Amino acid sequence: MRARWVLNDPSPELPMVGWAIVASWWPTIYHAVSTIQLDSASPLGRLTRSLTTGKYSSDPLLDRFVTEVFRSNRDGLIKSFDHPLYEKEYADLLNAKLGHKEVVDLLEQGKLILSPRR
Repeated sequence: MRARWVLNDPSPELPMVGWAIVASWWPTIYHAVSTIQLDSASPLGRLTRSLTTGKYSSDPLLDRFVTEVFRSNRDGLIKSFDHPLYEKEYADLLNAKLGHKEVVDLLEQGKLILSPRR
């Protein structure tokens, strides 16, 4: 089912690559779509990487970007970031921008497959 309306942020600034709210035709069903740059140079980013590699490194990581879809209210406020309904990572800014647009378009057309809410 197509979306009732879509509200896009026209000019986000990094670390935000894209932000949109997609309203379903069902009352009170809204989805927030956000694409952000993950800050891998921060101490928290390096610590997180150390959990997967087993050793802490101060070497900078390559930038990564992620698009996530969450249930929200009509203002885009998200109650919990624990379980995204959809998630996809990108290696560069161009692919992140294109991927964000694709996800919003698919959600608007009712063609994006979302994981069930937990």
